[in-house]
Amino acid sequence: MKDIITLLQHKKQEVITELKQGNTSQQGLISQLDKAISWLNTVEEHQLDTAKHYDIHQLPDTSNGMSFFHLMIDCESSDPNDWVEYTPNNKAIEMCMGDLVIVKK
Repeated sequence: MKDIITLLQHKKQEVITELKQGNTSQQGLISQLDKAISWLNTVEEHQLDTAKHYDIHQLPDTSNGMSFFHLMIDCESSDPNDWVEYTPNNKAIEMCMGDLVIVKK
């Protein structure tokens, strides 16, 4: 992955050099390269495998106003009173409609 990121960074520098020389034909490519580099850095940082090893779910519109989804640890119990909210760094994750959840298959 690092090799591809480096390749894209070099391509971005080439496009910047062309822009400085007056060739604006690939100006829109810079933002696309920035997006790709950013996503690939995230993939690398979190050591994600190939995309086919994950399911991506978009949280639904709840239709009752603004609601948040809570990520709970069920403590092997079906009773919600036994559940504990997952709070990394002592801060709840506030998920709402439209947010994405990536689940490893």
